[in-house]
Amino acid sequence: MSRFFWLVRREVWEHKAIWVAPAIVIACMILLVMTGNVHLGEMNGESPRMFIAELTRNQQVGLLLMVYAGLSLVVFMVMGVIGFFYALDSLYADRRDRSVLFWKSLPLSDAETVLSKFSVAIVVIPLVAAAAAMVAQFVVALGISAKLSLAGLPADVIWQPEVILGGIAVALLWCVTAILWYAPVIGYLMLASAWAPRGPFLWAVLPPVGIWVLERMVMHSEYVGDFITQRLFGMYSVLRSGGDSAEREVSGGKVGDRLERITEFDVAGALKEFYSSPELWLGVLAAAALLAAAMWVRRYRDETA
Repeated sequence: MSRFFWLVRREVWEHKAIWVAPAIVIACMILLVMTGNVHLGEMNGESPRMFIAELTRNQQVGLLLMVYAGLSLVVFMVMGVIGFFYALDSLYADRRDRSVLFWKSLPLSDAETVLSKFSVAIVVIPLVAAAAAMVAQFVVALGISAKLSLAGLPADVIWQPEVILGGIAVALLWCVTAILWYAPVIGYLMLASAWAPRGPFLWAVLPPVGIWVLERMVMHSEYVGDFITQRLFGMYSVLRSGGDSAEREVSGGKVGDRLERITEFDVAGALKEFYSSPELWLGVLAAAALLAAAMWVRRYRDETA
């Protein structure tokens, strides 16, 4: 276990983008707060003052959790890009600089090496994203609190336990969902990284895109494209679908009705639907098979290829 832990630490040390990227996002949030550009926006022309004033306490809590969920979504999207390129380069980089010769001379199995890199991509990066999301929530909460106070509106709701704990729960729920949902994507990217003689990005992207284009040209269907889109962006469609649904239901209604409908959207409940979907658990099984293939390829792949 200690050996595996040090393998994970080595990966984090060598890939500074894992902690630099969330630091940049947080710095941008601080900049927005300092310039006074953090607000809850408008709704069909209503000013933020009217927007907040017509909310009950429960609606205010619901709105803040919705804002925190969207904020966490932004952080996870940024870290998703970091995870994509990390997994794509994880096994190829060892062969590119021939450091794989050194690592294979050590009493380390291919399974330990592959699993340590997989753990960084699918566990460490989402955990860093969750921590960064919590910090970003705190920074934005300071900005919203200051802006409400300056507008003469009560800001104590920002610091209610249900809001603080709810924001933390949303970030952790995004983290767990991302780990399970993107496990097969990371497994596929690591297999491409272990196999590619050069240009792992092309080896990973061209085959599925080629099948997608070929299916559309020959069969005039887009099953492959829909599958790829769902696997890449299915998790991020939760807030969008909920927001679109709420907006359709309340368009043209009174301000109070619009606020009530939108703040009733249950983010946690929408995310929990993932755990009952067969696509999620089939993806986990596919990730295990892809990791096993990556281990086999790394064992027999010529490190000079």
